[in-house]
Amino acid sequence: MSASIKYADITIMRNLQKDNIYNALIGFIGYENTINDKDIIIITFEDGTISNIKDEYIDKKYNFSISKCGHYPTYFETDQKKTLIYKKPSIKNNFKKVKFSEIFKDYTSYRNKLVSSMYNVIYQDINENEKLAIFKFKSNKDTLKFKLAYHGDYFDKSDIIYLINQMLQ
Repeated sequence: MSASIKYADITIMRNLQKDNIYNALIGFIGYENTINDKDIIIITFEDGTISNIKDEYIDKKYNFSISKCGHYPTYFETDQKKTLIYKKPSIKNNFKKVKFSEIFKDYTSYRNKLVSSMYNVIYQDINENEKLAIFKFKSNKDTLKFKLAYHGDYFDKSDIIYLINQMLQ
């Protein structure tokens, strides 16, 4: 494994009792439901640390762009003044394709788990080095599962908790 890339699992337990009629209809016709503030988001870091983002959230006050690419901001700047830019997916047969092979090169089993999602994303620095990536893998309507890769020199656990709260909700 690359010394600087770390991995974590994200599990989102949907609160379907609090779901609104719009989300119920969207899910029924086959579209992906959005994650909301009533859902419980748990991050399991590779060292075994388990974090509930509602319990451990610290506002880092990153600067996020107003413009968005799909669900995500076009870019954001960390509190250490490091800027990360949304990596645009390639378009093939009118479908967006995000290639995770570089940042997940030491986690090769991702290829068997990856599913299409509006939440799949990669951020890179100005030199086009991938620093943060999230992809969704096989889930059900009650529990969503994601894999996260992040550069350990850019982010610590509190940064990741903050980012996941900002970006997935």
